[in-house]
Amino acid sequence: METFGVLSSGRWQMHRAGSADAALEVLKQQKIDLAVVDINMPLLDGVQFLRILNRRYPNVKKVTLTAFATEENRSACLANGAEMFIEKPRIGEGFKSLFVILDELATWAPAAGFHGMLKQVGLDDVIQMECLGRNSSVLQIQNRQMSGCIFIEDGTIIHATVGDEHGEKAFQKLLAVAGGEFKLLPFESPGVRTIEGPWEFLLMEAARVRDELTAQLLTPAAPVAAPAPVAAEKILPNAAVTETLICSGQGDPLYQWQCADVLDRVALLQNIAQQATLLGQALPLGKFERLEIRQPDRRTVALFDRDRLVFVSVANVSTAT
Repeated sequence: METFGVLSSGRWQMHRAGSADAALEVLKQQKIDLAVVDINMPLLDGVQFLRILNRRYPNVKKVTLTAFATEENRSACLANGAEMFIEKPRIGEGFKSLFVILDELATWAPAAGFHGMLKQVGLDDVIQMECLGRNSSVLQIQNRQMSGCIFIEDGTIIHATVGDEHGEKAFQKLLAVAGGEFKLLPFESPGVRTIEGPWEFLLMEAARVRDELTAQLLTPAAPVAAPAPVAAEKILPNAAVTETLICSGQGDPLYQWQCADVLDRVALLQNIAQQATLLGQALPLGKFERLEIRQPDRRTVALFDRDRLVFVSVANVSTAT
């Protein structure tokens, strides 16, 4: 490291860590641009540590530097987030070449964050991908009327804020945005947790609220009081997702969790989607895209559109048997 300090002419600020927990503590305290990881580490090997880094700090560039340069190690490191896999130099000149490579990687900066247009990409789809990937990130959403953030930690939605509102109400308000821009930023702890419950249920509740607001705007008659969100109050604090299935519009399973019979669920979703299409053609009721079944101890929801079929069952663990 002393060699790199000299070669960088003081531009590099370097931090040493002898173990994975020490390295994670440095990452919490300091803004790190580049992490150089050895494969041989105490308690946790380099590949496992890369997996943690890639999940918690996706924007930190990662390089594996090792004397054990096997093809197996190379494949494992690159598959778990390392940008480069480099064998340790054996002579002094090799360290000069290594410095040039690392310096180029450390100073290279892509456009900050991930940008998108909500008119082209569904915000719920972005959240779903982050949660399924068990990522940690901050989703910044804004349009001309509002600006807010959704905090996702290890695939769990923990906090949302927009204006003076926080928690689930803020989350639902942001999910109701019809158009605007979003930016996916590296995770920073909000210092508070205002949202509990599984992300699948939170997305379903936000979709329900969004649909009710849309229906109210399209209905010229006198406003009718919306039904109280009993399910949200009774189920959310002790809710547990008991089954999840996500398919493509053609019925190809993309993700499943604790689904006893995937083919049976796919057939059910396709049948419901087909009947919904026929019902929509026969009656002027608008687009039929969600079926909910509410029971005292659980709630089951089927979502379907041209590109995606979703089946989620949520149980109240305090009353479920």
